[in-house]
Amino acid sequence: MRRFLTTLFAAVLSSAALAQGIEFEHDWSKALERAKAENKPLLIDFYTDWCGWCKVQDTTTWTDLNVARYVNNYMVAVKLDAEREGGEVAVRFRPTGYPTVVMYDPRTEPQRAAYYVGYNANAAEYLAQLKTDAEGTTGAIGFRPDQPNPEFPDFVRSRYSKTRMKAQPAEAVEAWLNEHPDAPLEVQWAVLSLSSLTPERAEQVIAERARWAEFAGEAAVNNFVESQIFRRVMSVPTVEELGPALEFAAAHGGPDLNLNMITAQWASRTKNWAYLTELLGGDWAKDLDVAFLNSMLWPIAETEGIAPEVAQAAAKVFAARMVDGVDPSYRDTYAWLLFRAGDKKSAKAQAKQAIAESGGKLDSSEELLAKMK
Repeated sequence: MRRFLTTLFAAVLSSAALAQGIEFEHDWSKALERAKAENKPLLIDFYTDWCGWCKVQDTTTWTDLNVARYVNNYMVAVKLDAEREGGEVAVRFRPTGYPTVVMYDPRTEPQRAAYYVGYNANAAEYLAQLKTDAEGTTGAIGFRPDQPNPEFPDFVRSRYSKTRMKAQPAEAVEAWLNEHPDAPLEVQWAVLSLSSLTPERAEQVIAERARWAEFAGEAAVNNFVESQIFRRVMSVPTVEELGPALEFAAAHGGPDLNLNMITAQWASRTKNWAYLTELLGGDWAKDLDVAFLNSMLWPIAETEGIAPEVAQAAAKVFAARMVDGVDPSYRDTYAWLLFRAGDKKSAKAQAKQAIAESGGKLDSSEELLAKMK
């Protein structure tokens, strides 16, 4: 009986620990030492105190029973504030958004790293990818984060602190690169991947893509290319000047690049609403996620004095998505678009339906109804 009770008590303690989720270290040196001693890869969770999705991840994905069991048994997990005590580690892995989670394996030669950027609500999907990366052989990197830090310039290091320096203009970054041709490759890559670059420098890096992929990892270089494409397109001031930027995107973006998507993002950023609605009215947009469409069209809905024909075109794009069970906030956007288009009768009906579907209260739709009295 005593043995049974002891075993039962141990099982209860184990279940209670798993219910709390992943058991994180908070000291990089200790976590790295443990990983090497226990022959395990690391799970590094980079967060900031202002990151809302980091907090959501803490209470969902990280408390999932299967995720916690796998990580606690087969990995060493460490949680680091990228702008405080984790800054010296963050500058080695260079997260550009939060949360960023890194599977880092210091045991292999070359070492390996895989990145998971942003919050993923699907814990089973997250775990499957984590297992594949932790137990696989891909993700080779050509630098050693387990060794002492090289000397990064202050404008790079400050990205991972509470006292950020003003971003350096591309010309200043170019000057630094020209003045430090013998800087360690890791320092060069940090400057290249975290800074504004001249078009010529960006194209040079892309031309040397294979070399940088061997050093920084294929995923990091792909992210660099995507970032350069986005910056190049978003810097264009007019529709007439879009052509060369889109040609650059098509040449370097790979098979998964959606030129229509990035053009729509450009139109939204530049508030070229007529061009945006024309793009979103095309066949390519019919399968777009409704949440993405809502993010594109809501600025039109909230703009006082928007041309009625633009609002009408936007409402037409959204109309097919207003099916039973759609999120009430999306129906609210549709109601505002109808109102901006001059169709007050339909706008009122959609606003009332949005309120009803939200449980009887939706401030934005109530504001719209009050506006139409």
